[in-house]
Amino acid sequence: MMHIFYKRLMDSTEDLLYRVRIYDRELKKCDEILQMDEAYGQLRRAFDAIDARNESAMERVAAKLLHMRQRLITMMEDLLHAA
Repeated sequence: MMHIFYKRLMDSTEDLLYRVRIYDRELKKCDEILQMDEAYGQLRRAFDAIDARNESAMERVAAKLLHMRQRLITMMEDLLHAA
């Protein structure tokens, strides 16, 4: 059951990253978005390699994803406010 939570967190973060990329029409945040895209790819690979029973590894990935999501939401707010 918890594995589903982590998978949803992973997938929704990917979707949020995609949306931030779309809203950055003027490429104001493109360098940071590229860095986050690379970091997300690393987290995705780590997530895919983790045994679902390894709760502590899942929690570490989730903590990094939550931090990334906070930054993405702030970026989205900045991009939408400027629009």
